[in-house]
Amino acid sequence: MKQVTKVLKRIARIIRIIVAIKWLKLWRLHDASSDILVWIPFRSIKYFGSDAFIWDMATIAGLIAENKRIKIVFNMAIGKYHNKKIFFSISNRYNIYKFDNYTHILSHITMQLEQQGNSVFPKHSETMLWENKTYMHQVFYVEGVNEPKTRIFESIEDLVKANICFPFLIKAEHSSSSEGLYKISSIKDLSDLVSNKKFVAENKHIIAQELINMRKDLRVILVKGEILLHYWRINLNEEWKPTSTSYGSKVDFDFFPEQWRAHIIETFKSLKITTGAFDVTWENDDLSTKPIYLEVSPFYQPNPKMELKEKAYAFYKQHFSLFNSWDVKYVNVVFDIKHKQVKAYLEDSIAN
Repeated sequence: MKQVTKVLKRIARIIRIIVAIKWLKLWRLHDASSDILVWIPFRSIKYFGSDAFIWDMATIAGLIAENKRIKIVFNMAIGKYHNKKIFFSISNRYNIYKFDNYTHILSHITMQLEQQGNSVFPKHSETMLWENKTYMHQVFYVEGVNEPKTRIFESIEDLVKANICFPFLIKAEHSSSSEGLYKISSIKDLSDLVSNKKFVAENKHIIAQELINMRKDLRVILVKGEILLHYWRINLNEEWKPTSTSYGSKVDFDFFPEQWRAHIIETFKSLKITTGAFDVTWENDDLSTKPIYLEVSPFYQPNPKMELKEKAYAFYKQHFSLFNSWDVKYVNVVFDIKHKQVKAYLEDSIAN
């Protein structure tokens, strides 16, 4: 039954994408000599059910909406191009050699393309922030972002010697969606993690962070200085746990702490990125205190607004509905956000 649901959800996405793209206009605007490239290097049956496929198609739709002539590049040989504007979608599919640090490959590619005179969207400086928590926290520190107290250790041995007070969190360097997040409440928890050979092998730096007393956080998605989408992820349990919707969190799309809107926008601008998703929280869930910024990512999975009743949001994400499809709404919100991104990147390329 799960496999049938998975197939139906993918079909719903593909049908919505087919309907959303203006194919005749794409045919007219496609130009092999265009300076604007959409790079889609990996195509397979699995690709057509992935987020990368949705974001790639949304990029094309955004460029069509802006009446831009484009060339779609379907091969790996992107390195032969110079002085182009190159759009692509961030994902770990570029790590074809399966390195632990799967973010480095994409950082290297974008750096090389920029050195050849290309404008790359997302930029190299933005891809550096993608699922690279060591670098992200270093940027937060330099820019003075109000984050939980964070220490980065060179080894497990250095962490053990530091005698950090329990409880605290340990974050895997390269992870997302609350994966690689460990609550360390005792010596036993720390010993268990130290004995985890996979974790030790994959993490060259150990990120230890203060555990904030919180039961909810605010996901805020921005492009330039505009907040496009926001929603609270609320842990309904008394004990701390990650607020990702996969853990059964309740989601609230309506309330926004307006007194902190300008603070969130200015903090985002300080990072000098075009788009990103902030995870923001408050100590003791007290909105009168200063916002605490947990993470930011230049690539994200937006949750579309749904009418939630008695069931957890995860239920809607995981089940198929013919008339109230989460997947159709997801495609819609991705296309809307991507159009804003495309406009912002094009404006940046003109300004520079």
